Amino acid sequence: MKKFIFLASFLLFCPVYLPAMAGNIPGEIVFASEERSKATNRDGTGLYWDIFRAVYGSMGIKTKIIMQSFNGSVSLVKQHKADAAVGIYPNTSRAAVLSRYPFVKDYVLVLFKKDKFNQWNGQQTLKNRKVAWMKGYAFDEYLEVPVIKKEFYTRETILRRLDSDQIDFFMDTRNDVESVLNKGVIDVTGYTVETVLELERYLVFANNDKGKKLKKIFDFRFPYLVKTGEIERLYDKWNW
Repeated sequence: MKKFIFLASFLLFCPVYLPAMAGNIPGEIVFASEERSKATNRDGTGLYWDIFRAVYGSMGIKTKIIMQSFNGSVSLVKQHKADAAVGIYPNTSRAAVLSRYPFVKDYVLVLFKKDKFNQWNGQQTLKNRKVAWMKGYAFDEYLEVPVIKKEFYTRETILRRLDSDQIDFFMDTRNDVESVLNKGVIDVTGYTVETVLELERYLVFANNDKGKKLKKIFDFRFPYLVKTGEIERLYDKWNW
């Protein structure tokens, strides 16, 4: 149901026509992204890649992918070495050009040991606890309680720290939690998860003429594809 509410917001408030684009349309868009299961797979499959090909492909714009860390992707865009960074939270996009609309909603979970916290009381359970997430995600900016944040470069490292009680919680998006748990780093039977946040992800474009043209195309094409039902079809395809 939440997915359909998210989609409906575009139908109510977004234009659904594609205006004439002034100047030459770029022939290629270079995306920078970390690898995320079911979203930005390294082989070019995934929900995000399908959405972006739907937005740009019909206009003859080819897509190129650079796999990079979250912070590295944003850095490439700021240096104009990539045209757009993928799946950015708005509070982490300073000094860059944010798409007008989010293209997906993420459900952010916390993973913790069952025997460590007997009762879950929402975000209050996280208060003043050691909470770890991937470098650059800045989840603390969205939380309503203070936490002792711990940032790491790999999810496997976070799981090992969690398993050895060096941290209290691992916070990440639903698909990424599921993906890393499937790698067998820890015995998942001793853990449980709870949802703590719902965050929208955006594209961040290079602050140059090409980036602004590509942003303009996205800002009009994406709500049009919502209107036609194409975005909902892609969500269903990837069970988002």
